[in-house]
Amino acid sequence: MKTKIYILLLFVCTLSQPCIAQQSQTPLPKVENHLKGELDYTHEALELVQEQANGEEIILGKINKDGTIHFNLPEFDIKAIYDSINLQHYNFHSLFLMQGCKGRDDFAETPFDDVYSQKYAPIFIKKYGINVAVLEPVTNEKILGNNKYASDSLAVGSKYFWFYMDRAITYKDECIKTSFDGTYDIEVAISANIQFKKGWNFIEENLVAVQNYSKGDYHATKPKKIQFTKSSPASKKVKWFLRQIKKDEKIQVAKRLDNFTPITKQQFEKWVPNKLGDLSVTIKEHGNPPRGVKNKNNIHLTYANETQKKEIDLYVVDCAKSPDDMEIINYAYAMENNGKDEKDIKHYIAQYSERAKATQLFYKVEDRIIVNASGVNINAEDLWGYIQKLNVKKLLK
Repeated sequence: MKTKIYILLLFVCTLSQPCIAQQSQTPLPKVENHLKGELDYTHEALELVQEQANGEEIILGKINKDGTIHFNLPEFDIKAIYDSINLQHYNFHSLFLMQGCKGRDDFAETPFDDVYSQKYAPIFIKKYGINVAVLEPVTNEKILGNNKYASDSLAVGSKYFWFYMDRAITYKDECIKTSFDGTYDIEVAISANIQFKKGWNFIEENLVAVQNYSKGDYHATKPKKIQFTKSSPASKKVKWFLRQIKKDEKIQVAKRLDNFTPITKQQFEKWVPNKLGDLSVTIKEHGNPPRGVKNKNNIHLTYANETQKKEIDLYVVDCAKSPDDMEIINYAYAMENNGKDEKDIKHYIAQYSERAKATQLFYKVEDRIIVNASGVNINAEDLWGYIQKLNVKKLLK
């Protein structure tokens, strides 16, 4: 009987172990402030993202509805990423401000020359396909003004960032900089003492002391001593703040585009007119975006008239689910029409490219579709006439 009771107690204790372990886990960090509207995390979790060197996006975790921050950091081969795009990796010392040090040759060989690493700061919050805010870890809210130490009134304290390493190393270094942020007659002491592990590391950048700087009528506060050490996102010193980086109206544009169903390849191909006035279609392909555009939901068309040596090369891009491209064209419209009277504002943007020897034209339809056209031996007004014959609005019916 005693044996049975002992086994039963052992079984109960075994079952209770996961609960005890869960209770003893380090509590998740929590956001200090609360934003309203689309960035109100109490309505839905907010996704944390960053971008790799090759332009690919990775998810770093999320902010839960209760404001707690859950990091889910992916492992990857950082060397393979840089090799795939034939890009030189970052100079390791420069990521810790250790370039231009007094009495040091920046081009001399070091034990860290073959280290592949990357600093991930800030942490972006993505919604409706765009980065709408950042999550900033600091020791106190005043540090948020220390934007790359460009503030006129720096606050002593720490900011933090995630750092990815391709190996485990010890990094201990000191540097006296005689040039900092364009200031050439002050000295700034920088030091690092970090035991890196392979993969993700949470780093503290501590502005230990500041100094006053004056030159003529210019007076500012500059760094005097900066220290880099390793920390933890769960440290009680770390305070997490949200900061909105996109205006509400831009978020609403992205939200509207995110609700649309993208135009299909079949819809694009069925719509394509075989002729534009005296021009005939010669190329028709789907999924080949114009330069500088990632969105592959588009159709690329070329129309030509060989006898008159006229040619139009154009892309029709659907921005549904891809608001970044629409934001770029909206910015171009704003710059083009800045200061113009309403009567002088056109439905399109056009300019002549000396390099391409062609007229470039951009046109947006219903704040959703972008037409990117280039015309050879065609002026802006005639090119606009051809674009109107496309009747792009039919794609949205």
